[in-house]
Amino acid sequence: MAQRSVTLHGRVFLRADIELLTGLHIGGAAAGLEIGGLDKPVIRNPRTNEPYIPGSSLKGKLRSLMEKVHGAPQTFKVNQDVYVHLPESRQEYEKYHMICGVFGMLPRWGLNGRRSEFSVPAPTRLTVRDVPLHPDSRKELERLRTDLPFTEIKWEAAIDRVTSAAAPRQIERVPAGARFGPAELIFSVYVGEGEQPAAIAGLFDWVVEALAHLEDDYLGGMGSRGNGQVRLRNLSISARRVVNGAYAAEVRFEASPASLKELDRAALRTWLAQTFA
Repeated sequence: MAQRSVTLHGRVFLRADIELLTGLHIGGAAAGLEIGGLDKPVIRNPRTNEPYIPGSSLKGKLRSLMEKVHGAPQTFKVNQDVYVHLPESRQEYEKYHMICGVFGMLPRWGLNGRRSEFSVPAPTRLTVRDVPLHPDSRKELERLRTDLPFTEIKWEAAIDRVTSAAAPRQIERVPAGARFGPAELIFSVYVGEGEQPAAIAGLFDWVVEALAHLEDDYLGGMGSRGNGQVRLRNLSISARRVVNGAYAAEVRFEASPASLKELDRAALRTWLAQTFA
């Protein structure tokens, strides 16, 4: 059996605030609500009662967008009526490197016990932290005295196409204008056999592409009905090399812009290659 190994050469950090251009709904559990209460509450920190953006929601949305943009085949069934891309060969992994090479593999066991025979030669490289409500927005929403702590109630109605009868429901949202942050995305430069640090660090550019697609799409639920339009602000990109088992000093990408659309991706790719050369 051939020896397998992987080496951590450093990490790339992207930090930013997430500004809501429209109200955001990321659902939480409705258990314990009284009859007549909210139909769809938002997820909250149980200690502070503040809404937050789960890292799993943000990362899952980014991965889903990249699968759609690059036409990755939905080959693996993970739940009832839910399919995702999972490579089944080295060739397929290389073709869609911007997905599993960045976001990692899903559990190898799918619905009905189906198992992927191919394994990625490196751990999951992208980590996405939970994103708290920004302190400035917390103060602002407390001052505004919203419908519920930090959130608004949006009424919607399903209309019967024959009788025109309405079935109203209540959707909880974080209001437009609020900010979450700082969001932190961490890309670990794990290098397997036959791979080079500079090339693997360059995969971080796909993370930037996924975030750009997010700004043109939506985050959370019911985006086709106006929810979840977001914009990234106050970007900061930096990196730390691992040298002889210890972190070197953190270096900053000096061209980090105020917004994602102003980011020079060509300059970023050059900086990544030089930093991890």
